[in-house]
Amino acid sequence: MHRRTALLRLSSMAWVAVWALPAHPAGKTHEISILDYKFDPPHLKIKVGDTVKWINREKRTTHSVLFTGPGGFESERFFPDESWQRTFDKAGSYPYSCGPHPEMKALVEVLAP
Repeated sequence: MHRRTALLRLSSMAWVAVWALPAHPAGKTHEISILDYKFDPPHLKIKVGDTVKWINREKRTTHSVLFTGPGGFESERFFPDESWQRTFDKAGSYPYSCGPHPEMKALVEVLAP
């Protein structure tokens, strides 16, 4: 009888472990370079759960990432050789620009799994 109880407990613990897994597995990280006052690439398609990392490759200026759509927000400014990143948990189009340089425009398109 103890063996059966132990097996039931073990199987219920395994079920809890599987149930507690995140809905989306860890995604890929994609890089966008900032150089010559441009985002490269200017249009990036990724999957839900992926992360985008923006890297400032300029020599003397700071940049930020300013999301202009609903619920938009701006990253902190980052200096040359610094970076900022965001993980995208919802499908959709995310237009953005650079806060101090609004002429710099780009788009992250997040595709459903």
